[in-house]
Amino acid sequence: MAKYILVRTLWVFIILFVILSLTFVLLNLAPQYPPADEDQREIWYAQQVRDGFMSRRVVTDADEMEAIRSEEADLHDNAFVVDDDDRLEVFEPVPVGESYRNWLTNVLTEFNWGTSTRVRVNVDAFSILANRIPVTAQLNLIALAFYIPAGFGIGILAALKKNSLVDNLIQIFIMVFLSLPLFVVMTFFLFIFGYQLGWLDTAFPAATVRGTTRYLAFILPVLGLSLNTVAGLTRLTRAELTEVLTSDFLLLARTKGLTRPQSVVRHAMRNSMVPLVPFIIFSFVGLLSGSVVIEQIYGIPGTGRVLLDAMTPNNYDHNLVLVTLAFYTVIGLFAILIVDLTYGLVDPRIRMGAKK
Repeated sequence: MAKYILVRTLWVFIILFVILSLTFVLLNLAPQYPPADEDQREIWYAQQVRDGFMSRRVVTDADEMEAIRSEEADLHDNAFVVDDDDRLEVFEPVPVGESYRNWLTNVLTEFNWGTSTRVRVNVDAFSILANRIPVTAQLNLIALAFYIPAGFGIGILAALKKNSLVDNLIQIFIMVFLSLPLFVVMTFFLFIFGYQLGWLDTAFPAATVRGTTRYLAFILPVLGLSLNTVAGLTRLTRAELTEVLTSDFLLLARTKGLTRPQSVVRHAMRNSMVPLVPFIIFSFVGLLSGSVVIEQIYGIPGTGRVLLDAMTPNNYDHNLVLVTLAFYTVIGLFAILIVDLTYGLVDPRIRMGAKK
């Protein structure tokens, strides 16, 4: 088992390396659009030089200066020239291979992901992400604590009341919330409970707001984020439990004197957990993806909103995109590893990495 975990962990970092490398190359091959303001443009180019993406050279030779000013010099299409009368500063993009080497060296040796060039200019990209992680984690953990018992409870109820009015109503609930996208559900909740009834705030409060107001602000995003997952978990729980309830071993347990609730809790649910546990873990990764949309609609200052801001078309914040992508990728890859390990915990008959 230890060897299996070690090998799988190694593969997590290999896949992470490949994903970030491909993203880096694609971002650097995309067209660059420096800020329109001259002062901001100079700051932007200076940051590119510090991050190793551009080179800076000072030209003092009169002939070369004249050639550059008359646009007869052979410069890169994205080159930028600062003219100080007696000298010129020329900023030119370095080759992708060299900029990649500089970026990778900074990350591996100093854990330096560079500075933000768009969202929060000249601020460390990792610190921007780190400041947003607590809000996103809090939102997703509250949603997780809500949808697991809700999904299990409603699913068990539907299985025990199969083909009854209660089961039919639950099936309608499942179909509705599995069909509606997250942004539709969240927009509907905002319209009804925020604008029409006025029960809840229509935007997430500022960081300085504490107490009841801040806790109430999580109600709408948690509902919008988790109801789709509740519906999915309910459907899967009902399907698995319905099949197990008709099995021979459960009938034997009933004949030995166990009540129906006892047989469901002690035996039926345990045998239904093999497909349910992976769903729960994967759904947490889905919550993180969904929180990108929810955070944007509700104005939550989380990691999802940072990622969307950093990926504004024609205005990419390369360093912030890469560090945020690394955060989501690590969570997703380790979730897959945890899913594989939980199979052996839920069902002792499964042995991970066993040889024939």
